[in-house]
Amino acid sequence: MWFYIDEAGDDVVFIHGFISSSLFWSETVFPNLSSAAKSSYRLFAVDLLGFGRSPKPSESMYTLREHLEMIERSVLEAHNVKSFHIVAHSLGCILALALAVKHPHSVKSLTLLAPVIIN
Repeated sequence: MWFYIDEAGDDVVFIHGFISSSLFWSETVFPNLSSAAKSSYRLFAVDLLGFGRSPKPSESMYTLREHLEMIERSVLEAHNVKSFHIVAHSLGCILALALAVKHPHSVKSLTLLAPVIIN
C-alpha cells in the first residue's frame, strides 16, 4: 500500500493524486533527495485504495473516510507515527486536508502541490 524508506528522523506522508500511485513519489522525488534528507526523514508514499499495489475492494465506495482510514491503519498505526509532515498532489490534497483536520495536533506541516480547486 505504500513505499517506505527506513531511515531515522521526522515522518513524512506523501499522498498521490488521481490516476497515479506511490511511484509518483518513489520514482521521481525520493531518488533525487540528498543523503542528508534521506537520513533526516522517514518517508511513506501511500498507494490509495484502488491505486498502485493497494487492495481494490469491490465493496468499497472509495470514500474520503475509507481512504483516510486506510492511511491511518497502514501508515500511522502500523508504523507508530505520532507526528508527521504531509506532502500531497492533486486529489491527494483533499485527503491531506482531511487528515490534517482529523489530526490537528499531529501534523507538523502541510505541502499541497496542484491542489484541486472547487468553484
